[in-house]
Amino acid sequence: MKRYFLIPLLMFPILLSPMAAAGQVVNYAKTLPVRSFSIGLSPAWHLNKDGVSGIRNQGVDVSEPGTFSAALTGGYSLNYSMDLGARYMYTHGGKHYFGVDLQYLIHEARQSYFSLVAGLHRWEGYGVDLTGLFTWSPRYFLNLTVGLDVDVDYFPEDDEAEIDMPSVAPKFWVPVNIGFNANDVLILFLEYEIWVSKWAWSVASLGVNIVIR
Repeated sequence: MKRYFLIPLLMFPILLSPMAAAGQVVNYAKTLPVRSFSIGLSPAWHLNKDGVSGIRNQGVDVSEPGTFSAALTGGYSLNYSMDLGARYMYTHGGKHYFGVDLQYLIHEARQSYFSLVAGLHRWEGYGVDLTGLFTWSPRYFLNLTVGLDVDVDYFPEDDEAEIDMPSVAPKFWVPVNIGFNANDVLILFLEYEIWVSKWAWSVASLGVNIVIR
């Protein structure tokens, strides 16, 4: 149990550093091979929904049906069970996203993995991320992942009456990811993040992740 206390200790230097990027490198419970890097590109479509929508707080006009984004991600394996991740995301008509995270592999079996991801980000406001992920690999080339993604954002400068949203806004998603290992270097994936709370919205994405050993 003592090793679990490494997570907040390793997050401490990230809390002191400038925000560089956040969110998972890819929504997989697997971690990278030891001493390897990853780089990825993930275009996505953020779908607005009727009623009060959290997407307006990323600078996107609430009257829009949705908006396009493209994320550039990077990762590094600190050891067998822990990865450091970073993300920059361009949002069309909205704010840029920067963040960092740590992913910790808690459990590994022959065909299944469970991990936790903790991170920080800067978008329209400042936020904290916590994600639990479970991946099942029925075949070497196929990964099926599901999880729970929780973001808590703080908007210090927003006019709450104008945006109809509190200054502290928790958001919950269920990410569903299908990944294809083309080989030991290239990973292709499709993902849909299902909103499960008032301030969240749905996100459909696809992308590629390259592992550099």
